[in-house]
Amino acid sequence: MLERLEEIRENIFRYLEARIELFTLETRGKVEEGIVVGIHGLVLALLSTMTIIFLFSLLAAYLNEVTDSRYMGFVIVAGFFLLLTLIWAAGGGFFKSKIRTTAYSIIKKGQEKKAEEKAEVIQDLMEKTRTSLNETGRLAQ
Repeated sequence: MLERLEEIRENIFRYLEARIELFTLETRGKVEEGIVVGIHGLVLALLSTMTIIFLFSLLAAYLNEVTDSRYMGFVIVAGFFLLLTLIWAAGGGFFKSKIRTTAYSIIKKGQEKKAEEKAEVIQDLMEKTRTSLNETGRLAQ
């Protein structure tokens, strides 16, 4: 009886150690992924912004040629961005709810995936424990 209790205690300690290790690995993975995604997103945003600025400058210069003016193309492009800004400001609630909904669904999917992974790890650990107990002949069926 004491041997069985000792084996159960050892299995519990192994389970706790595995949980701590899993938590450590998950945390490290989240930090690494966050840094990589953040840097990638920052560089992508910078390059995209520069590209858009040059494309709209090119469009303004082209509109200057079409309108035969030195500044009318820039006024048209600036007016377009002013209109976009006003639409964005007026529809702030709508855009905020769309962004919030999208972010929530992404976070929810990530949490569901991690919950499934945890369940698989726990199931695997339980199976290993049962196998270990069956090998020693101490688990009553």
